[in-house]
Amino acid sequence: MTSQLLKKLDTYSSLLIVGPYPPPLGGVSVHIYRLHQALSKSNIFNISRAQSYKGENYIRLFKDIVNHKYEAIHIHDYDIKLIILLSILRKVKKFDLIATSHNPRLFEEESKIKKLIYKKFLESLNTFVAVGKHILVIYKENGVTLPHSTIVEPAFIAPPLNEERKILKTYPSTVFDFLNTHSPILTANAFQIVFHKAIDLYGLDLCIELVSKLKKNFPNIGFIFALANESVNVDYLEKIKTRTKELDIEENFFFLTGQKELWPLFKKVDLMVRPTSSDGYGISIAEALYFGCSAIASDISDRPEGTILFNNRDINDLYVKSKEVLYAEKPN
Repeated sequence: MTSQLLKKLDTYSSLLIVGPYPPPLGGVSVHIYRLHQALSKSNIFNISRAQSYKGENYIRLFKDIVNHKYEAIHIHDYDIKLIILLSILRKVKKFDLIATSHNPRLFEEESKIKKLIYKKFLESLNTFVAVGKHILVIYKENGVTLPHSTIVEPAFIAPPLNEERKILKTYPSTVFDFLNTHSPILTANAFQIVFHKAIDLYGLDLCIELVSKLKKNFPNIGFIFALANESVNVDYLEKIKTRTKELDIEENFFFLTGQKELWPLFKKVDLMVRPTSSDGYGISIAEALYFGCSAIASDISDRPEGTILFNNRDINDLYVKSKEVLYAEKPN
């Protein structure tokens, strides 16, 4: 174990990790899954998005903490009820509290009371973990005095290679047909369609415009967009699909939907794109680079070393950078 976080967590004889755990698959839940695998003395309390507002979940968490002697609790979720619960429990139970922040949007909360609670909570931590320096900057701008023990490191943990065959079996045969009949191939991913400040957070809209532009240079181009949950913002997704028809790229664009780990895909494609308008780090970028796949990402946050950056929401810059990479990899 080489990361500061893993070294820190491995010092505890009993550790409870609180956050989303697969399923569903997402950047944070996969990170927690791999963290748990790396730490033999850790336990998991799953707070998925679907569960996080159910009162009984917090009652179970309360009982779990009261009935066990955890040396440390490590959270990856900032639901206000969770924060209040842990703050109360620390008055009657002794444990170190560690929190990881996976994105910089915590203080976009409009409620001044919630902002104050977040601030006091962060300042009470034994250890704070941020996946990028930009998160520290934003928190400090909001008046937070972070604990002396603050770790800044990516959330990427190398995937277990022995699971590759099992993961590939979860892919539909149509994705392999698409891979075999298109070249070059790009990919991007999103947990679900989300709007942040009225903008498509994961940049699906940019992806289809990018394919339209690149098709002039690469007529047989393919783009695989992995969307874990297609049941959110369905109307927008249908508009996107209609747009692919208008741009005559319907045959060039493939939606890989459902709960699937994506890292085996990075071994088969030419370029990974991360056109997010707000982000923490982008674990999928690190995974792509780890497997030798080039990666282009928006310049809105700290990115893994080796990432090619483009100006956020600038389709022309994204096109130019992508074209350069693809020509370099396929000179003929």
